[in-house]
Amino acid sequence: MTWIKYIPFEEATGRLKAIYDKYKRANDTIANIITAHSIRPHMLEGHMAFYRSVIGHGSNELPLWFLEAVGVYVSAINKCGYCIEHHSHFGGLAYDGTAENWANMTETLLDDCPEKAFDGKYLVLLGYAKALTVDPSLLNENDIANLRAAGADDGEILEVNQVTGYFSYANRTVLGLGITLANEVHAH
Repeated sequence: MTWIKYIPFEEATGRLKAIYDKYKRANDTIANIITAHSIRPHMLEGHMAFYRSVIGHGSNELPLWFLEAVGVYVSAINKCGYCIEHHSHFGGLAYDGTAENWANMTETLLDDCPEKAFDGKYLVLLGYAKALTVDPSLLNENDIANLRAAGADDGEILEVNQVTGYFSYANRTVLGLGITLANEVHAH
């Protein structure tokens, strides 16, 4: 599950149990990325606050499925199979098109060919996410102007910036602690 010590859901008490109960899935399971933080509950709370503010927050303007697609793309660039699996699944649940279209979109992200399934503002935002993931020092104000010219407003740019930052963080958490999908069951 992870290379470091952790406290399983069934053994949690006190503050950790309360946090687990808050973030458990409908099928009474906890994602392994959550469990991996269990020996430092304050870090788990910080992780979840970051996650909840950038993915699925009601104030976001970009659709959840697209923010999940950004997460899949960042995770593909970083070679994080755990996050690819999770966010391909949950993005598909959020997507308002067909399952086949979602599968095609995620495949293009995994192949680093988003132009095969995305266009316009979404394609340019994905390009920004890639640049931010690969070498953020190369970005400049002209990149933001190009995003605006493609139809993205500053709030949408910020959303993609933060989702990219979150997934870069989450990918490093997963890969750096050896978090696996072992014994995870997705809730629908």
